[in-house]
Amino acid sequence: MVIVLGVMAVRTGQNVWRLYKAGDRVNEARRELAQAQTENGRLEARLKEVQSPEFVEREARERLGWGREGEVVLLLPEQKMDNGQLKIENESKPNWRKWWDLYVGI
Repeated sequence: MVIVLGVMAVRTGQNVWRLYKAGDRVNEARRELAQAQTENGRLEARLKEVQSPEFVEREARERLGWGREGEVVLLLPEQKMDNGQLKIENESKPNWRKWWDLYVGI
């Protein structure tokens, strides 16, 4: 009888331990869910921003150099910093050499 009660006590203890660990896994899953919901909210807000006409216009102007109808877009020469001094490249290369450098790059 003592052996049977001892085996039952050990088995019950093992089951209680498994249930305790399952609770930890549930709490971890809840934390992950909360993080995923926060990330989802942030991404939805970013999606709304990206789909707005203002964002599309700003990206077209900044990255592609586009302008509105009737506007004139100016492209300035590339500027470099040399020892803290702003230096604008003023190349005296012939035009054919500039094209060669652009397409061939040798």
